[in-house]
Amino acid sequence: MSSDFQHYSFRMPNIGFQNLPLNIYIVVFGTAIFVFILSLLFCCYLIRAAPVQTKAVICAVCLEEFKPKDELGICPCKHAFHRKCLIKWLEVRKVCPLCNMPVLQLAQLHSKQDPGPPQGPLPGAENIV
Repeated sequence: MSSDFQHYSFRMPNIGFQNLPLNIYIVVFGTAIFVFILSLLFCCYLIRAAPVQTKAVICAVCLEEFKPKDELGICPCKHAFHRKCLIKWLEVRKVCPLCNMPVLQLAQLHSKQDPGPPQGPLPGAENIV
């Protein structure tokens, strides 16, 4: 009986991205657009939030100290992390690693409020992104 299966080929045909069924193509394309827009919103907020003063000395994601040359990412709730750590965290969970507040919801609330007086950065925080 096992000899019957030796004559069959079970290889899947090579299907390119353009040959995917429409429903799968829409899901893949929609997810890619969502991630792209989310990253644009987040990056735009980080650029606008650059002058925010941070008091933290340790990244809560990787538990390493901030160095003067580190690029920092700041959530709308004003918590600071290494930029790479925060991006990896937000790929998995869309909340601040410290206070669990939704990042997009906070960014929308923060953008509706009038920004307060600009604060000067801490020494060594000139590389905040």
